[in-house]
Amino acid sequence: MDMREKLSEWVKVFLKNRDVFNRIITGFEKVNGDILVKRTTNDLFVFVRPELERVDDVSSRDGPCVLAVLNNKRNLDVIIKNWDALSKKKELCVYFVNPLANDKWLLFPHTHNQITEKSALRKGLESMFSMVPSV
Repeated sequence: MDMREKLSEWVKVFLKNRDVFNRIITGFEKVNGDILVKRTTNDLFVFVRPELERVDDVSSRDGPCVLAVLNNKRNLDVIIKNWDALSKKKELCVYFVNPLANDKWLLFPHTHNQITEKSALRKGLESMFSMVPSV
């Protein structure tokens, strides 16, 4: 199983576990390596990007979405580089995941952007990044 498949499976298990009480997930659909989470309320699109290169597709997507990436320095740098575009998406959550250690940290760029100083962005994100083993 390649890393994209591992990350995809990790996301599915994580979302199922978070939904154990609400039970709004009705299924998962694979879309070009990404995941469409079918829900009774509204669907959730999950971009599965082990190695993030660009964020155009994420920043242009309407509705709630997740960007799942491996927890590594390169992905963190891409997020920081594209911060302005990502922080405009109110319904975006970024999962930084180490599927091998079954560990993660989550980031809501829009919310984070409202409560942090631009000058402290890198230092704050690197602090959260360091709490999960890098892949």
